[in-house]
Amino acid sequence: MSDKYKKYSYLALLFIVIITLFSGSQAIKLRFDYDFEKFFPQEDDDLDFFTSYRKTFENDNDFVLFALKNNAGVFDQDFLNKAQEFTNHLNTLPHVREVISPLEAKYPKFDFSSIGDFQVPYFHIKEPAKYSADSLFISQSNDPISNVVSIENGVLVIVLKNKELINKDDSDELSTAINSLVDSSDFDEIYVIGKILGQQLYIDIMKVEFGTFMAISILILIIFLIIAYRSLWGIVIPMTTVLLSVVVSLGIMQLFGRPLNMMTTLLPVIMLVVGMSDVVHLVAKYLEEIRIGKSKVDAIRYTLKSVGMATLLTSITTSLGFITLIFVNMEPVQDFGIFTAVGVMSAFGIAIIFIPAILYLAKTPKIADPTKSNADWDKWLRKCFVLLIRNKKSVFIGYIIIGFIALIGAFQIQFDYFLMQELGDDDPLVKEIKFFEANFDGIRPFEMAVVAKKEGATVFDFEVMNEINKMEEFLIDDYEVGQMISPTTPFKFVNRGLRNGKPEFYTFPLKEMRYNYIAEKMKESGVSNKLVDIISEDGKMARLSGRMVDPGSRQILVRNDSLENFYQKYIDTTVIDYKLTGTPVIIDKSSRYLALNVLSGLAVAFILIAVMMSLLFKSIKMGLISLIPNFFPILLIAGIIGYFGIDLNITTSIVFTVAFGIAVDDTIHFLSRYAQELKKGRSNLYAIKRTFLSTGKAIVITSIILLGGFCSLIFSDFMSTFYIGVFVSLTLLFAVITDMMLLPLVLIFWNKQKPC
Repeated sequence: MSDKYKKYSYLALLFIVIITLFSGSQAIKLRFDYDFEKFFPQEDDDLDFFTSYRKTFENDNDFVLFALKNNAGVFDQDFLNKAQEFTNHLNTLPHVREVISPLEAKYPKFDFSSIGDFQVPYFHIKEPAKYSADSLFISQSNDPISNVVSIENGVLVIVLKNKELINKDDSDELSTAINSLVDSSDFDEIYVIGKILGQQLYIDIMKVEFGTFMAISILILIIFLIIAYRSLWGIVIPMTTVLLSVVVSLGIMQLFGRPLNMMTTLLPVIMLVVGMSDVVHLVAKYLEEIRIGKSKVDAIRYTLKSVGMATLLTSITTSLGFITLIFVNMEPVQDFGIFTAVGVMSAFGIAIIFIPAILYLAKTPKIADPTKSNADWDKWLRKCFVLLIRNKKSVFIGYIIIGFIALIGAFQIQFDYFLMQELGDDDPLVKEIKFFEANFDGIRPFEMAVVAKKEGATVFDFEVMNEINKMEEFLIDDYEVGQMISPTTPFKFVNRGLRNGKPEFYTFPLKEMRYNYIAEKMKESGVSNKLVDIISEDGKMARLSGRMVDPGSRQILVRNDSLENFYQKYIDTTVIDYKLTGTPVIIDKSSRYLALNVLSGLAVAFILIAVMMSLLFKSIKMGLISLIPNFFPILLIAGIIGYFGIDLNITTSIVFTVAFGIAVDDTIHFLSRYAQELKKGRSNLYAIKRTFLSTGKAIVITSIILLGGFCSLIFSDFMSTFYIGVFVSLTLLFAVITDMMLLPLVLIFWNKQKPC
């Protein structure tokens, strides 16, 4: 018989080795990726419109802004020469479509003393005598030059437009070239911001944090294992098991061709802590059986019989918690949910194969005197149980009061989302953003499509253009859009040019006769040919484009309502229609739906787990009981989020699903052991007591391990990862307290009859 077990054990280990080697060969091929557009919702009408819109015009987010500052002021010849040289270098960089520099900008001016018109540069770089006049003209101007030149602060902005929808390799190449050029420049100050730079920064942070979190989690787990088992045996077996789980999980990701992103970089940490929970329960039960004198084979067999099913259930419930993220119509979140769920089940499979095999082949661990071992734990748990029984009503009342207070806080939660909110206020990229927000109307792209509604009408018709002008004025004055470019812009330029370049005439002509006259001049001068970037080829759609300070998605909704009210009240709705579009619009919408979908998925997870537990215990009552100790931690976290004014967004909504899927494990272990005690004919109270004393240690240890693992995430530079670390840790803390306090009392009062 021993030879048969030994043969099976070696075969099991060989299988694990083969799987691990194959998975490892795949895992080393994993790459890091962070594409903002992958967070767009799939199969969405607004996304379909935006896709069509940017094919007509251009993608709104493929740009890099450079703010060059000179302490001596903009009109310093050395500075202007350096800025021009910098502009020339930008034009030579790879994957660049266009570089727009105020140094090369010109405006039309009509000279009626001679034939035709001519283009006047804003900057006469080679003619210092004209600097004073140029400075005065720019400072008084309200045309687009005022959006890229700050005379007061000595700053000018250069816009680089990179290749549209640039891929990661080209993006990395251009980012590297930009960083090299910026590092070699010697301006007094230079500020740079752009999507490609943000994506590269995110990837760099992910690479560092991937290894950092792994190292911190491993260290924390080893410390807890030393405290719990105080032996090399008790460290090596659990750590080997969970590390094998991590390798297999990462290998599965690569097999499906998925890169590591900001969400899936958390997978190794989750595998370490969740896998360790399975291992601790299996090892703890094995040692318990050895301690009472059972042989190695009998101890392993009984461990698999009594704890194996509970461990399987916890793995299934944890997976269910993560798998509900497939309801979120966003690829990175779906990947996180799917591959974490698969990883959790893989971890169970490895644990249930590897641990029995290695326990059989290893020497039987030396166990201290059964009468002395665990004495401190038993003594402490007995005191806790007695204290709990004596204060049943106080505990119930306390939970009711705390739950009510948390519920009030939960109703104070509001949804909000900011671009680049993943980075903390001290991050260099955030400081760059704040500079542009303080001086140049921000970096959040604004895009609006305006359509001529009447049959046969085009944007060029005066009544259409006049309504567009009204919309534009509202957007600038009330919606707070800056750097606005629209179909009215060329008309304003020409109108001023016809008025001897006086700044006060940079306005849209409100009389049709004047409008037609300017339109004719635009044709003669060729200005109308430049409208292709803001008016569609068929003339039916116009583009209103700008940038703005990001007010957050909640404030954007308020502004959108105000815009719609203005449109209905002051715009001739039979002439034009409008639609807000662009990258921020899609992200705002997807973020709102994400929060709702995650919470819907959480409700589904509650129902599925309740049904599963009802079937397992053959009692609907027990299914409902299993939810009570896991509802309270979620409610408490919701209350904390509400009271501290933390907004509900992509991050905080995912926390609930992650936390619930993991926290429910202890409840299942408690109820499984409770059911076993009842089957032995124990009374209800005695079954609860035996469960409390025997399973309590494993529950506390696994919860501490889980807490330690997730606490490592608070060191993240990403706010989403930080919040997951904080709130999942708090949820687990509340969950273990509730499992050890509220669950036994619920079983006493609600389950006076045996459920099985």
